[in-house]
Amino acid sequence: MSSIENVLLILSDEHRPDALGCAGHPHVETPNLDALAAEGTRFTDAYCSSPLCVPSRASFATGRYVHEIGAWDNAAPYDGAPSSWGHHLTEHGVQHATVGKLHFEPDVDDGFDDQYLTEHMETLDTFGLYRDPPGVRPNGRNRIERAGPVPDGQAWYNTNGANEVCDQNRFERAVEWIEDRSKSEEPWLLSVNSLIPHFPLEVEQSYYDRYPPEEMDLPVDYPPSDDHPVLNQLREHFDGLDLRKETLRRTRSAYFGLITALDDYIGDLLDALERTGQADETLVVYTSDHGEVLGDHGLWWKCNMYEQSVGVPLVMRGPGIERGQTVEGPVSLLDVVPTMTDALDVPADPAWQGRSLLPIATGRGEQDPSRTVFSEYHAHGTSHGIYMIRRGSHKYVHYVDGPDQLFDLETDPDELTNRAGAPKYQDIGTSLKAELREIVDPEAVDERARRNQRRRRNELGIDGPSNVDPR
Repeated sequence: MSSIENVLLILSDEHRPDALGCAGHPHVETPNLDALAAEGTRFTDAYCSSPLCVPSRASFATGRYVHEIGAWDNAAPYDGAPSSWGHHLTEHGVQHATVGKLHFEPDVDDGFDDQYLTEHMETLDTFGLYRDPPGVRPNGRNRIERAGPVPDGQAWYNTNGANEVCDQNRFERAVEWIEDRSKSEEPWLLSVNSLIPHFPLEVEQSYYDRYPPEEMDLPVDYPPSDDHPVLNQLREHFDGLDLRKETLRRTRSAYFGLITALDDYIGDLLDALERTGQADETLVVYTSDHGEVLGDHGLWWKCNMYEQSVGVPLVMRGPGIERGQTVEGPVSLLDVVPTMTDALDVPADPAWQGRSLLPIATGRGEQDPSRTVFSEYHAHGTSHGIYMIRRGSHKYVHYVDGPDQLFDLETDPDELTNRAGAPKYQDIGTSLKAELREIVDPEAVDERARRNQRRRRNELGIDGPSNVDPR
């Protein structure tokens, strides 16, 4: 059996964890990711550290929690401090490159020196600086209602439909990079970062036709059965209630089509590894920066702690990885960072919050039943912070200015019944609350975030939030 020499990390944008064929989804076709899972290990309960693009990516880049680095919202992109795992790999002599979306601050030393067709935060999304109270996002409803097909070859993510810096060209460039590396004996790490399946929900006709709207399911819990004040803020902010059933089904057809388009691109990368003889020595990791609620619970995009938003797919394949293994129990997107360095025999940074999943994936270790995973949110659509902790089958969500939620995902996978306050769940609720406060002081961090946002708003000297894509 060969050993791991290289790492291929594929990080997509806004891929909910259940939208995979290998996860049992009734509609989504992902043959390449399904094959990756069949040849490797899939983690069923992976979570991002914040369900929003810029905070999640800054946290992932540094291996640290959002409240540790102050990456509160989409107007606080990673600026190179604290150091990234890119810096760490450079210090340990590992050749690495990145293709596609990073969403960092432009023109800083972010540790990823070898960048291709990169997207950074050239324009800040400042809605997260206005939270007292949060307003309705202009054009939010229109972005939902215009979901649908476009002519083949003219989608925003391919060459003719967008511009030179699009996902089609990014994956083509990544294939070229893999081919070039076959001529070298030096270990490498390549990070490929796509925009799809993120909004806009506009996909090529041929992909859309694979998901006839009349056959698509409707969102879970739509209209929502709860009357949670914080979730109602988010619902009002994104303006996605009272939509017609045909619109709801159309959004799913387009979103699932984008996922299948992504899967085809991923197939090109996997084919390049096989063609160049590098597949047997490369650890392949697929995951996403956060999920997509897609109308479930009356919510859209992300920005909340329901499974579809805070959860992410996580699949890995490579030398020594158990084939066809499914691992249940909470893990973190931050675990990917020490997993990659572990695979490359590079010591982990003690500041990283994750832990290597390689022992579990290779069968040398077992999932820790007491493991907890943490996530937080401090941005647009809410007045105050939201915090989540998951342990075993239980998920506790703390709202600084609203009632808590407690879900038993084993008996209630759709999160329809809030167990907070129920006598049967009193002990687990008390335990999870205490564990959350060992990680973070929710009220103090919330005030720190809001104070920082007010300061940045004043420094920018703007009269209102910018209406840009809330990635």
